[in-house]
Amino acid sequence: MITTADDLPSVLGLDFSLARFALLEARLRQALKDTPTHREAVAEAWARIDALLDMYVEAGGPRR
Repeated sequence: MITTADDLPSVLGLDFSLARFALLEARLRQALKDTPTHREAVAEAWARIDALLDMYVEAGGPRR
């Protein structure tokens, strides 16, 4: 499936959904077996989410 986005909030929303899924997957792997690699994956997922939220705020947040 190909999805196109016409504006920054849509792009960031899609990226945020993907990052959220990556975090859930990483946390599940860590819950099954706590290893340095799994802890690093969780930290990377949180860093990605943090970066996306920063971009959203810098872009002006919600437009009303």
